[in-house]
Amino acid sequence: MTDSGLSLTSKNARWILGSCSKIDYIKRLGFDPFPWQEAILESKSRRIIINAARQSGKSTITSTDPCWIAKFKDKSLSIVLAPTESQSQDDMRKIQQFIRRDPEYPKYDPASTHVNVRENESLISVVPATQSARGKSQPAVVILDEASQIEDLIYTEVVTPMFTANDGRLILLSTPYGKKGFFFDIFNNPRPNDPWERYEVRSPWQPIQTPNGLDLVPYMDGDEKAYQEERAKKGIRAWFSPRHYDYEEQLEKLFDMGIRKYQQEYCCEFVETETSVFSYDEVSRMFTGKRPEVKKEPVKRSGVEYSVILEA
Repeated sequence: MTDSGLSLTSKNARWILGSCSKIDYIKRLGFDPFPWQEAILESKSRRIIINAARQSGKSTITSTDPCWIAKFKDKSLSIVLAPTESQSQDDMRKIQQFIRRDPEYPKYDPASTHVNVRENESLISVVPATQSARGKSQPAVVILDEASQIEDLIYTEVVTPMFTANDGRLILLSTPYGKKGFFFDIFNNPRPNDPWERYEVRSPWQPIQTPNGLDLVPYMDGDEKAYQEERAKKGIRAWFSPRHYDYEEQLEKLFDMGIRKYQQEYCCEFVETETSVFSYDEVSRMFTGKRPEVKKEPVKRSGVEYSVILEA
């Protein structure tokens, strides 16, 4: 067999392997995905919602899925929506960085809002989540980045119509932003025959207030398996974020932002917004008459026991 024949065979083999497995594809490009990222990329679900800590690796999902689809699925449309212009530009930058790592990626035309793959007529569109995104039909995947900060009206009037007579995939990923909006509702209120797969990736630390000031303690004694079992009772697949184990680094973030903000940004907790007149639980009780369950977990720090209130 000639050298050129061997090269062609190797390229075809890589194409076949990559088209069958996103994980194989991104690992060959030098990525080493975390277990939670692998679980999402390997999932066959058409509806995925990811509640993840800041800097936990969400951008890997945002860039990998559209780039893989655009390469291996002819005439496909992938859409990424972000709450702001700057966020959409950042998403596009990461997508193009991902593509440049693949020397065998089909020829494409890059632009500020899209990647047009000339060889197979696929398109990746990355735009702000506004009414101007309407009218796109039959996407293979739609990803809402920082979905908790996208308006409900955009979700109901722009996003959901894209899936009329369409079996494409919808991925919502975000850190929490108050007890409100479609992201909060979908993640916390599963319905009968609910199609959503739920994922949670949080800091392994929990903030506490001690007599000596703010501190961090291992969440659920640092037992990730116990944490996973607890969240599984609510139908949520959960992990501690591998990027957030550094105690000193996380303590500095806690000092910078305080307990409430740290719980939201790194503990995946839906805390009340500071401008709320009534809390979500108070409004809920007006209609149900039920008091929400509050659980307390005893923790010790320097020999002193504290109670950490956990979201029920």
